[in-house]
Amino acid sequence: MPYRRTTSSRAYDGRIAGRLGLLTAGVVLLLSCAAPAAAAQGDCDVPPELTLTRPDPEGVPTEVTVGAYLVDLYAIDDADQTFSADFFFVMAWGDERLMDIDGRSLAGCEVPIASVWAPRVIVLNERQVNKSFAETIHIGPDGLLEYQQRFQGEFTNRMNLRDFPMDRQTLTFRLVLGRARAEEIALVEDERTGGADEFSIADWTVLGGSASYEPFRLPTADQYFPQVTYRTEVRRNRAYYAQKVFLPLILIVCMSWAVFWIDPKLVPPQIGISTSAVLTLIAFLFSLAYTLPRLSYLTRADRFVMGATVLVFFAFGEALLSTGLAGRGREETALRIDRVSRLVFPTIFAAIMLYALVL
Repeated sequence: MPYRRTTSSRAYDGRIAGRLGLLTAGVVLLLSCAAPAAAAQGDCDVPPELTLTRPDPEGVPTEVTVGAYLVDLYAIDDADQTFSADFFFVMAWGDERLMDIDGRSLAGCEVPIASVWAPRVIVLNERQVNKSFAETIHIGPDGLLEYQQRFQGEFTNRMNLRDFPMDRQTLTFRLVLGRARAEEIALVEDERTGGADEFSIADWTVLGGSASYEPFRLPTADQYFPQVTYRTEVRRNRAYYAQKVFLPLILIVCMSWAVFWIDPKLVPPQIGISTSAVLTLIAFLFSLAYTLPRLSYLTRADRFVMGATVLVFFAFGEALLSTGLAGRGREETALRIDRVSRLVFPTIFAAIMLYALVL
């Protein structure tokens, strides 16, 4: 029996043919678009000899515009001597040789940084830093080459914490431009240099930033290379430490002075208050271990804590002395020591505060 095509089968074949037609048209369109793109990519090829020499002749420095912008500052680690930030960096210079290569211009091309002559950007104080953008160079219509990069991560920074927690610090972002000596490059500040108005960090206040350009000396080769240093001034917010460190310590010290107003013959209250003050201080010092930076030298906070600790233990010793004298019948002497302590201990504590927090 011969095969007969039904109406439904003819409709199904029509749909298949329509889809095949659309697929064929899509492939043709893709190929037609890919051909100009490949040609454009071929037009952006840079002769290898241009990657080895500067665009300016020997003896004439190449003017390179550089700029650093602090996008965000989100952490400062005192003890680790690091800070975490997000920097945007831009670098531009001219190379008119790329405007006429065998009769073609590379204006508008986006080429890998290794395919043209470009200073090599090295972040000196990086620890764990990521680059957000591809390592490419954009070639402008007037032969201006521009490199943009965003550095995000952790940077090392030496800090002097002797004034902690009333200190100010200078955070530095240091870049060295390789492939050229210092005398071969003239650095110019880009107008985009600066910083954002607000930052993520909460326990510091950003005061402002500035850029400087000084040569970097490589000791092993006794050579100088161009260096860009972006400095950000920050001030620690002291309210947290005033509430969490200084105020509790002041209250503990004042609590230990209560024994000066208690009759020396009342031994249980005298020893109980003094012991409670000492134990409270010890527990508080354990909690401070996670707040104060671990350093080999004393900070302002360390001097204050040490002075408060000594005063609390001296108050405990005074309580033992006065109760001992009263127990041996020398109550008048014990009361005189208490009266003198009411004046001496606050005076000494005021001197400690002045020395630790002001001088």
